[in-house]
Amino acid sequence: MKEKNKGQALIEFVMLLPVLMLILFAIIDFGRLFCEKMSLENRFHEVLLVYEKNHNYDEALSLLNREGKEATLETNFFSDYAQVGVEMEFSFLTPGLHRILGKPYVIRIERTIPYEEELDQSDAN
Repeated sequence: MKEKNKGQALIEFVMLLPVLMLILFAIIDFGRLFCEKMSLENRFHEVLLVYEKNHNYDEALSLLNREGKEATLETNFFSDYAQVGVEMEFSFLTPGLHRILGKPYVIRIERTIPYEEELDQSDAN
């Protein structure tokens, strides 16, 4: 009787192993996603400081992409504010997870900052 129970436990373990592995890899992928988003948040904060200081789009974009990960920078201007957003694609390693969350998954961060456009001396006269 005990021999039969050992075989049954082995079969149940073999049947559940792929599901457990899928859950483990999904947890690892979500950890990678969280890490990547926090890294992008930190870089974006530095970009905003540079952009608020001199309003140089090219310098801000090069600062954003300095780690070799390609991100796009968008700006929309309102009367006294600028809405600055950044997007970066993230690919999951877990099989099938991209079907649920979309392929590629896009990390998007937006901030609204004060924007004061300085007048040229030639425009004032």
